[in-house]
Amino acid sequence: MYRLLSLFFLSYFLFSCARVSKEEKERLRPIKEEKEPEANLYFKSFNTADGLYSSELGNVFTDRFGLVWISSGKGIFRFDGNSFTPFFDNLEKGIHLSGTCSFLEDEKGVLWVFSGKGFLHFFDRSKEAFIPVKTNLESGWITPRPLILESASETELWLGGYGGIQRFNKETGESEVFKLEEIRSPEWPHEEKVRAEVLQKDKEGNFWIGTRKFGLIKFDPATQKFDYLRFRDEFYFYALDDWCTDIEMDEDGMFWVSDFDRGLIHFDPYTEKIIDFIEPGKDVRPEGNVHIYDLLKEGDHLWLATESHGLILFNTKTRKIEKHFNTSNSSLPFNQVKALERDTQGNYWVIGNQLAVGSPMFYSFETHALSDANLSVYELAKSDKGVLATSQEGLFEYDAHKKTLTKKLDGQTYGIYESPDKEYWVGESRVTKIFSEDFRKVNKSYAYELEIDSLFSRFRMSRRINEDSNGQLWILDNWNRLKVVNPKTNQIQYIFDLVQDPESKRFIQSQCVLDIPETNEVLVGTDLGLARINKDDLSLQWVKGSSVLQESVSYLYKDSSAQIWAVIGGEIFQIDLEKGLANALRFTDRENSDSYNWIVEQPQGVYWIQSSSGIIKYESGKTSIFPNTNFSEGSLIKPSPVAVSGGKIYYGGENGITVFDPSLVVKSSEPPIMNLDWVKVPFKDQNGILKDSTIQAKSLTSLAIKHFQNRAAFKLSGIHYKEPLLNKVRFMLDGYDEDFIEKENFWEVYYTNLEPGNYTFKYQASNSDGVWSEIKEMSLRIYPPWYATWWAYLLYLVLVIATIYLWIRYQVYLKLQKYKATEEVRTSISADLHDDVGSLLAGLSMKSELMAMGIKEVETESLNSISDMARDAMERMRDTVWAIDSRKDKYENLISRMKSFAEQNLPEKGFDFKFETKGIEEQTFINPLIRQNLYLILKEAITNTLKHSDGNQVTVHMEKEGSKLQLKIADNGSKKESSKSDGLGLSNLKARAHKIGGSLRQYYEKGFVVEVNAPLS
Repeated sequence: MYRLLSLFFLSYFLFSCARVSKEEKERLRPIKEEKEPEANLYFKSFNTADGLYSSELGNVFTDRFGLVWISSGKGIFRFDGNSFTPFFDNLEKGIHLSGTCSFLEDEKGVLWVFSGKGFLHFFDRSKEAFIPVKTNLESGWITPRPLILESASETELWLGGYGGIQRFNKETGESEVFKLEEIRSPEWPHEEKVRAEVLQKDKEGNFWIGTRKFGLIKFDPATQKFDYLRFRDEFYFYALDDWCTDIEMDEDGMFWVSDFDRGLIHFDPYTEKIIDFIEPGKDVRPEGNVHIYDLLKEGDHLWLATESHGLILFNTKTRKIEKHFNTSNSSLPFNQVKALERDTQGNYWVIGNQLAVGSPMFYSFETHALSDANLSVYELAKSDKGVLATSQEGLFEYDAHKKTLTKKLDGQTYGIYESPDKEYWVGESRVTKIFSEDFRKVNKSYAYELEIDSLFSRFRMSRRINEDSNGQLWILDNWNRLKVVNPKTNQIQYIFDLVQDPESKRFIQSQCVLDIPETNEVLVGTDLGLARINKDDLSLQWVKGSSVLQESVSYLYKDSSAQIWAVIGGEIFQIDLEKGLANALRFTDRENSDSYNWIVEQPQGVYWIQSSSGIIKYESGKTSIFPNTNFSEGSLIKPSPVAVSGGKIYYGGENGITVFDPSLVVKSSEPPIMNLDWVKVPFKDQNGILKDSTIQAKSLTSLAIKHFQNRAAFKLSGIHYKEPLLNKVRFMLDGYDEDFIEKENFWEVYYTNLEPGNYTFKYQASNSDGVWSEIKEMSLRIYPPWYATWWAYLLYLVLVIATIYLWIRYQVYLKLQKYKATEEVRTSISADLHDDVGSLLAGLSMKSELMAMGIKEVETESLNSISDMARDAMERMRDTVWAIDSRKDKYENLISRMKSFAEQNLPEKGFDFKFETKGIEEQTFINPLIRQNLYLILKEAITNTLKHSDGNQVTVHMEKEGSKLQLKIADNGSKKESSKSDGLGLSNLKARAHKIGGSLRQYYEKGFVVEVNAPLS
């Protein structure tokens, strides 16, 4: 079951890795490159106090994300510059991580770990867990050295083990074992299982295996046979016959093999001959046999990790040791170096009883205690060897070359000054003495109680001594009073103007002095502001102008360009004496919230500032910061003293003298490795409750979540090991933030109530020197709820259109129903008129005709008139019935009616009749009102023609063009003089045309024409 689970997790994980895009593969490609070695290394170390809960360390490895992996007797630790994350054994899950482990990161970015007990694992970054993988040589024996773990191809690994080597298929989980079991010597005739620790492939495809007790073994994959060099006479008891700890290959294919007991072997694997035999022990101190644990090749150099001689840099061309680091000559904290690894930023990670990392950028300030009592340094002065320091228990000299402290004088010492003729002025508690160069003779002294003027002013204790360009000494005493001593004339003068303020009656505290040769003045910083004193007559003038210059001035300094700097109220200002201006120094790349003690320049243009956060390097507007723990805030030494001597900067504090060489302070040009450690988004549990879930995101480039997951947290880390806590990160959620937001390293950023849509999370990091990495991006998509999706909006649109359509249909239906009802009424009316009124008029007509047959002639005419009127009424009634009959609302009905009327009336009056249509579809609907009025117009026009025209032909032309309908009734009668008429006929015609929204005109054109134009809409 355990094997099946292992295969399942392995297959799933590798399948997931195999699906990465081409861009992702490029991003995940191995990024370690061979570099030239660094000769100047400074080390810092990590141990149990830092969270590395084991001193039994075995191996170290750095991955593509900049993380450091350390194997130990308790398990594996991962370090990110801030904290150590442990991974321990879990026997129930088959996880065995304790002991010395081998590490390998393959082409797909998968981290493999092969423990010293022979157990293989891979690290699932998405789960932050190691997954065990079953192999065939799981011995359970703890080995002090890592076993073989090498990549054979994209799908295969070579593994060492106790009793052989094995080829492991990452896709299938199957392994093929090649046994290594042999009798070591005739004196011990027992077959032993060989422990395979190192594997190197030569250019002919053969494998060379470094083993413990059996030396160097050749393995031919084609024949699957092993060849032991140990059993050859030229190697047995000479070299390569016992413990071969590591193998490195030159560009020409030659090997460098570390033989633990004998030294470094240059070996030709093709002729199988030793080229050279180097014994590094002859060139190191202390002399002795150098046992080599590990090799690291860089160009023409080899790093040798040794059992007791620290770290050695060996030149393979000159066969010389170029550099040697151990506890006595460097900051390397141990001499037993078990393993060595160089990361992509050029740091060297070394394993001993602690974890250490070395780099030129780790150059650290050295603090030297004056004694076991941690004496505070009161004052500093240059000396030929380095610097002199005063303290509560005497005067000390620091030798910069030997890095040693020598006590020159006993007793309390305060001010110190070296004169041009190599005399030393030393302020002691009750006397100020002038010593010879060797401090063995006192050439002169000034007692504390010495009266120096008629006002009984006393010399007191010399706390600080400054020399001006005229050779005068300006001395601040323990009462913060200022006096001037001329060593040549022995004249001593008090600066009385700096004793008491005449307005406020406050006693003035003089705190610092600066010589200004250009104006023959000295500047004095006091608690009431800045004062200028003329060196000749000692006249005093307070610096006016900026109100800042009336505040407490604790420190004064002039740089190489004659720019005056002052610390006023804990801030640094540039002073313009002539204009009375004080311009505050403001950093653009860091916060300006610190308090400052001093500023010095070394070399030109590079400034060093002691701040409450550390020592700041300020150059060309850019800053970098270095840690500092040596401050001094005592009343006698405020601010802490500083001096520049021999290109080095010295400053005192409560822990002694701190010294550093600015030329060795290296600015790192390597940007951090920017990592998105994790993303947190809410998920619904089985009860539907939202809970945050963490997604490991180092390889994550995109994330899609649902609308209810609309909050997200991101953990950012910039991996750079110079000063990890001083690294910075900045980020922005494109689509939400307007600009980048800068924060401290290992920052967690939270976003809530994000609207559905597409976002891009951009992030980058800078190291402590302000070098920024490239911007990385992760796309974030928040899906909208179903009711806000595109298809939902499409559905809404369809529903709206359907609703509008149905509403229109309903309105049409109502109109049709109304129209239908109207038509039914029209039909009913027409039927009633036809049946009732028509029958009545017909009966009237018939009776009048019958009556006319039997009465007189006069009465006959009257009755015939009644009959004509009845027939006319019947005709009009038929026209009305026809007009309102909904069954007659087509053009064919109108045309038929018009033809019928014309045919009934024109021929019997001798007129020919012609009816023409154009553009009319007879089956289409015509408005009943238009139909009625056009018919009546035609009827009246023909009636007029019959009454008045002398022609014999009538033409009716009806034409439809677009939305217009035209009707012409024309005869061929001649034009006559107008006869008197009431004009009602033409008026009626025009009224009917107007009634249908049209127009009518009558004109003569080879006959009389009545033309009607009517709109159909």
